[in-house]
Amino acid sequence: MAEFVPLMRQPSLAVRVTEELLEAIAAGRFRPGERLPSERDMSDQFGVSRTVIREAVRGLHAKGVLEITTGKGVQIATVSSSRVTEALELYLRGAQSQEIIKPVHIAEVRETLETRLVEIACERATADDLAAIEREHELMSAAADPETAARHDAEFHRLLAVATHNALYLTLVESINATMRTIRANSFTVEGRLAVALEEHEAVLNAVRARDAAASREAMQRHLDDSQKFYGRGSGATS
Repeated sequence: MAEFVPLMRQPSLAVRVTEELLEAIAAGRFRPGERLPSERDMSDQFGVSRTVIREAVRGLHAKGVLEITTGKGVQIATVSSSRVTEALELYLRGAQSQEIIKPVHIAEVRETLETRLVEIACERATADDLAAIEREHELMSAAADPETAARHDAEFHRLLAVATHNALYLTLVESINATMRTIRANSFTVEGRLAVALEEHEAVLNAVRARDAAASREAMQRHLDDSQKFYGRGSGATS
């Protein structure tokens, strides 16, 4: 009996045009704000119909890669970290609701991310960065309720990411922070948890202020390890 190899399904012309445009943008052949060639010109250059070009442009516009403005045509959109953060937050929330991603999975990623992040903050944090982190720690200490404490808790971690001066760290931390709001607030209803979190934050802050990368990593690791004790209490982990 003859054996057949599964056929490879070729992507549509619109998908191929989309990939070519993305590659050109990523390679810097088009800059933010720069106009794409006209629909007719791209149709001629790619050797496809204008309908195919239109479909590719619509798809990239929906993804925020292109902007379509009356009188200006199609332009390359400026990269927005907030747009990336919102998209990742939306994915994480959806995945959590379907239990594809659980609090323990987020904690695993945070451990990898934040223990390295504080080491870099030790090297790059400016005096202004350190002052902002310290102010947030003080605001968390003065919080009158779990929700307020959780908000300042999230901001403390966000400011550590800011201190790396690495936009990707900041985007990732902001996205994860958004999924942790309820988890954080609920955990601070557990007696004594807020006081412990504040002590752990202070240890991290002191290590970063001292430019001690090893100590900062150890302090953050202890903090995240301790957070995992609150899984199942307050619906998950806190920070």
